[in-house]
Amino acid sequence: MKAAVMYTPLNICLLFIPVSWALHYTDQNHTLVFVFSALAILPLAALLGLGTEQIALRTSQAVGGLLNATLGNIVEMIIAGIALKECDLALVQSSLLGGLLSNLLLVLGMAFIVGGFRFPQQEFQPMAAQLNSSLMTVSVISLLVPAAFHEYLGDRLGGEEGPLLLQLSRGSAIVLILIYIAYLFFVFYSHNHLFIDVSPSTSKQSSVRSSIHASETGTILPVTDVDAPAPIHFEMVKVNVPVAIAILIGSTALAYLTAENLVSSLNGLVEHTSVSKEWITLIVIPVISNAAEHVTAVVVAHKGKFDLAMNVAVGSCIQIALFVIPVLILVAWGLGKPLTLLFDPIETICLFLSVLIVKFSIEDGKSHWMSGVALIGVYVVIALSFWNYPVANTIQPTDLVCS
Repeated sequence: MKAAVMYTPLNICLLFIPVSWALHYTDQNHTLVFVFSALAILPLAALLGLGTEQIALRTSQAVGGLLNATLGNIVEMIIAGIALKECDLALVQSSLLGGLLSNLLLVLGMAFIVGGFRFPQQEFQPMAAQLNSSLMTVSVISLLVPAAFHEYLGDRLGGEEGPLLLQLSRGSAIVLILIYIAYLFFVFYSHNHLFIDVSPSTSKQSSVRSSIHASETGTILPVTDVDAPAPIHFEMVKVNVPVAIAILIGSTALAYLTAENLVSSLNGLVEHTSVSKEWITLIVIPVISNAAEHVTAVVVAHKGKFDLAMNVAVGSCIQIALFVIPVLILVAWGLGKPLTLLFDPIETICLFLSVLIVKFSIEDGKSHWMSGVALIGVYVVIALSFWNYPVANTIQPTDLVCS
């Protein structure tokens, strides 16, 4: 428990949890409710990261990355579930897509920069990087097809577009879930030998071996420091499993209650400020909810665990795109709410371009700090473009009404 309390200076923000509740239940200013609720969620997300990190220490980097991605997405799933219950389908879609952009560009970019300052070249499994790129491309296709369907066939279908779009989205959701299950089987069972952890020491040894081989064949090579050992970090278990599970359960419960206040204050905040609702839902809320993944990816990249950083950042995106969004589509189907895969076209284009630049950055299994600068630059450009995003009418077909 002491390790949990002293885990991060952000824990001081736990004091804002009762403050945000008091402001909400006494009907105070919506801006104050939103700000204090957001500040209260930050340490909860960090504590979720602590619990998953301590459990992950007892597993491999692949399993640890999956745990971090799964439990790191809890806050996003809570916010999306609350918005779905209140029929705010636009908030469901933009917050989840914002989570994808945040993980792909901001989290991965920061991991590349921090790791790049300690290691001139960051190496990770190229097979995993290529697979992640392919799966993210699949997820983007699943969003582009409904957008093209709506854009080019909506006028010709008339009143039949809504039911057909729901049918397309629900069928696609089932396919995406099956792909995600096959992905887990591929990573953890059939081809788990391809996902062996790569550390700076092993990558350096491989480069030394290749240098020796090249010198034997007569190739002239630059002189390198063969004897310099790469730094090795030993992780210490700070929290036992029962306490880690208790932290996860408690943080999740508090995050749910606090996220309810945050979502309910969103519309009032937009009415009293000049910031667009799209900017808040696409940029601010995902950054808050991704705090645990952001910290985890940056810390492990600083320690040289680039495979784990990749699994946390990109693995989280794959889980959102291939599992969380499809599951919400099916849950909305069961609740009788018309949630579809038809997202805002500008947001979808931004995601498509983001996947492209990430694919070019990681597909060879190597990266450096300049790649991180490029990723964060793209994220800043997207954030600026949505600052004054106009309030648009719903892009959903008029015959799809949520009640």
